[in-house]
Amino acid sequence: MRIVGSVSLATAATLIGLFGNLMLGLAGLSLAGPGVTVIEYSDSDDSERAIGIGMGIIALVVWLVLLFPAVLVGLRGGRPTRARRATVWIVVGLSTVLVLGTLFAVLATPPPLSEYPPPEWNRA
Repeated sequence: MRIVGSVSLATAATLIGLFGNLMLGLAGLSLAGPGVTVIEYSDSDDSERAIGIGMGIIALVVWLVLLFPAVLVGLRGGRPTRARRATVWIVVGLSTVLVLGTLFAVLATPPPLSEYPPPEWNRA
């Protein structure tokens, strides 16, 4: 029963972490440029981007907070068997790889080329 609880918590945490990555990606956060940049899209304003970044960060914090009880639920109780310990660490490891992998993929996305490139020198 503890394995089911641990896997359920880790699954919920993974879904919340992926939602956080989605929000950061939709807000346009990128580390591919010079430092941390927010990709400017013409159809959204600064408050929408700030809300998206805030929701993404909160979701990633909730992901971390839910992984801790997933480990505790799986490893507490009577003497845990080797299979239970292995299951808990595999599920938590898969959650970590999945969420952090998508986070790095989202943050490594370069900003698109501008729709209105600046004019060439001496031609403005």
